[in-house]
Amino acid sequence: MPEFRRADGRIDIKSLTLLEIEAALTGLGSERFRALQVYKWLWQRGVREFDEMTNVAKAVRASLAERFYIPFLDVVAVQKSIDGTHKFLWATEDGHRIESVMIPDDERNTLCVSSQVGCAMACTFCLTGDLGLRRHLKPSEIANQPLQVRQKLDEQARISNIVMMGRGEPLHNLDNLLPALEIYLDEQALNFSHRKITVSTVGLVPQLQKLAEALQVNLAVSLNATTEEQRRQVMPITRKYSMEALLAACRDLPLKHAKRITFEYVMMAGVNDSPADAVRLVKLMRGIKSKVNLIPYNENPDRPTIRRPADAVVKGFQHHLVTHGIQASVRVTRGRDISAACGQLGKADPDKARVDEDRIQAIRIRREGEGYDASRFAFDDIV
Repeated sequence: MPEFRRADGRIDIKSLTLLEIEAALTGLGSERFRALQVYKWLWQRGVREFDEMTNVAKAVRASLAERFYIPFLDVVAVQKSIDGTHKFLWATEDGHRIESVMIPDDERNTLCVSSQVGCAMACTFCLTGDLGLRRHLKPSEIANQPLQVRQKLDEQARISNIVMMGRGEPLHNLDNLLPALEIYLDEQALNFSHRKITVSTVGLVPQLQKLAEALQVNLAVSLNATTEEQRRQVMPITRKYSMEALLAACRDLPLKHAKRITFEYVMMAGVNDSPADAVRLVKLMRGIKSKVNLIPYNENPDRPTIRRPADAVVKGFQHHLVTHGIQASVRVTRGRDISAACGQLGKADPDKARVDEDRIQAIRIRREGEGYDASRFAFDDIV
């Protein structure tokens, strides 16, 4: 794994694996068991300073502080939806903005995590693609998102599920994603079950195969079309990895423990929501251990030509799939009023809408003066 260094030469310790921390400590003349102590302090206790590691010898803490630093994301704001969804706007060390979305439900609390600053995939229905790719997130930046959300929300909002569906294409950043996922899964770190983690992809075929071989997490493929031409129009990555090649790779994946691949299907009126599309989708799913998640498009002014299908069309589409043996669900839209729904992340980017404390306060004052219901636009400043 590459080392992530600050200008002062110190290394990001939270982007290191437990074995790498162990090697670093033994190189400093410390005992190997100290590595697990440090690792637990980082990921179970979430400490910000080495001096907080009270069961680690003072001399070792001093040596660590000379060579390493403990990174955290800065919380710019937390926006709360009328449906209980929270959107976290984070600032990275170099000033970029990323987002995480906490989606509460009756039986679970799902955190949607970002993997890149921006995205290179340029899917027509997704605002994040407008930003282009600024850079990949480090392992620590991916893993810090659930850690810091845990710290900010009360115990009743405990995270039960992780979905890698925030800003960015996770498999485009596979080298940093894999160590972050290992931190998620490690019982000595964040301790999530592999059954509770889902990684979504537009269909980077070689990386999809590598991920399936490396870790037993759930896989979600963003399909969104039923013909090659249709998919090329809405997902440019299809020009490199055809839908045929993608589906063939899905059929050959070494799925374990009765896992199924989730195929995400953003429904756009007049684009991919016809009865003929439903018929073709049934055929495409043949031979794949799959389930389909239908996602009615979340309309926004930046995409005026793309429309959400009528509810009756979505229900009819789902009915055709189910009656032909396809497990199919319709995703309930959450967080639309705060631009936290599927395809909407990116509106908090500083180049488009810089968010800071002065601006948040100005918005509050102006909207309260306009008689706006503040409960529907609740930025909670967390410092």
